[in-house]
Amino acid sequence: MDENLAVGWFPSEAPINPMEEGCGFVVHAAEGENGELSARVGKQCLSAFRRLKNVHVYYVVALREQGAVYYAAADQKAHGLAAFPMMRPIAIDPFNKDEKLFAGVHQSALGQIGFRVDTRVQAVQVGRIPEFSTMFGTAHAADALVEGWPGQIAAIGGRWHFSQDAGDNLSVVDPGRPSGLIHGLLAIGAISDVCGLVCRFRDNDNFWVLKLSTLGWTLVRKQSGKEITIATGTEHALRKCSIHSVQILDWNGQVSCFLDGVRLFEASVNADSVENATGVGIWKSFDSEPRWHNFEAHPCEVPIPLMAPLEAPWNRLGASLSYADGFAGIAGELDRRTSELGDGQWARTLGTGVIDVDGLGSARVRASVDRPNPGRTFYSLPWDLPGFADLEVTIEPPGERRGQDQRSRAGLLFWQDSDNYVCVTTWLDDVHQGASISVFIKRLGFEELYDAVWTNVADKVVWGKRFRMRVAFDGNRFAILIDDELVMQRSLTDIYPDDPALQILRVGLAVNWEWGDDTGSVFTSFKARR
Repeated sequence: MDENLAVGWFPSEAPINPMEEGCGFVVHAAEGENGELSARVGKQCLSAFRRLKNVHVYYVVALREQGAVYYAAADQKAHGLAAFPMMRPIAIDPFNKDEKLFAGVHQSALGQIGFRVDTRVQAVQVGRIPEFSTMFGTAHAADALVEGWPGQIAAIGGRWHFSQDAGDNLSVVDPGRPSGLIHGLLAIGAISDVCGLVCRFRDNDNFWVLKLSTLGWTLVRKQSGKEITIATGTEHALRKCSIHSVQILDWNGQVSCFLDGVRLFEASVNADSVENATGVGIWKSFDSEPRWHNFEAHPCEVPIPLMAPLEAPWNRLGASLSYADGFAGIAGELDRRTSELGDGQWARTLGTGVIDVDGLGSARVRASVDRPNPGRTFYSLPWDLPGFADLEVTIEPPGERRGQDQRSRAGLLFWQDSDNYVCVTTWLDDVHQGASISVFIKRLGFEELYDAVWTNVADKVVWGKRFRMRVAFDGNRFAILIDDELVMQRSLTDIYPDDPALQILRVGLAVNWEWGDDTGSVFTSFKARR
């Protein structure tokens, strides 16, 4: 069941297939890229972005007289999402005409190959919000009917500026801030019409335009007066006597273009001279007479409208360094070594595997492809703040590339005793595209393998390339970051609702078994903060 969560408005209390009904978000399992966030637009699910992580997400679906506008956010900035209290405009559906709708949150499953954990819904708010009571809601540039006449004042955003260049016509409005979502409804009068949406407009010689016709589409960047084709296609095109939804998402260096909810183009683009340009508008060829209406451009982020207070998100990181160890000095086993900062003594806390200080500024798992690490192995330092620890370590997975049978299962440890601990470790293996970060939990002497929770992190973890893992944990709630990107948030009570918080008495390094053992991961620069 790859479609595992739907949030929004549906024409029945229990829709048979939320992907085909109503106005809602749909979360799709995207294998190595973890999650894909889509929004219903007409008869399609518009794919806003992939690599959605297992983090706390705020979904806002604001109904309009016809259709809806979609927004999303996370507790802190994560891939594809703005950070609370701001939210990112995700998509606009101009088509839905259902007269009766039910607010709903529907889940099929979260997990694969037997792993399981429930989605937690903190709050649901339904009501009328002043910010969405106007025709264009949070737009900072908009017009119901775009004539493109010089001096015409847009409904929102000021005057339209009209210009001609080599016979082509541009009509641009400047809201003064970059736009993250640009949308318009389009109808063509002749099969020869060629027209498009303009974004990143700085001046007549520097802007982007998505050109559309009955033959296909082309995304063009005009730079210093020269047109550069970024992408082109013929698989989707305009149709005469049809009303089309055209939208562009421009977020954090990622540009996506859509026609009637179908993605035409998506790619990370290099920074250019117009990345922060603020003009938006429409373009048409000399002899075309397209009809644009309900044009709107929204900022990259807008405030989240709250009808009632929400519990403040847990977003805690350590501020004071208690331990630091760069593993410099004489080569030898890590056991009984004194940390460089904090004077803590490392001890092998669990298992029969060995981590060695190599004399070169690293601590290495004593293992190879032929002789992998023999099961779960922990090394730790004493910890005197049972209610919180913030750990960070740099890890280099063994090997250089896929196909060498190299595996990484390295990470961090929070330890109470041999019956109660949490380890957060990497899973990098030839058998799966991408990599994951896994959380294994032992409570009251009990551990169930399929109670582990994990998130796929695509190419953030690869062979032979160092990455930083950071985990903040208060004995119940935890947040995991890879190279400063938030990739997972959870609570132990999500899995074991009645268990007390873990008392953190030791912290350190973990080498785990997870469908195979580690073959020689390398640790550098361990830090423990409070």
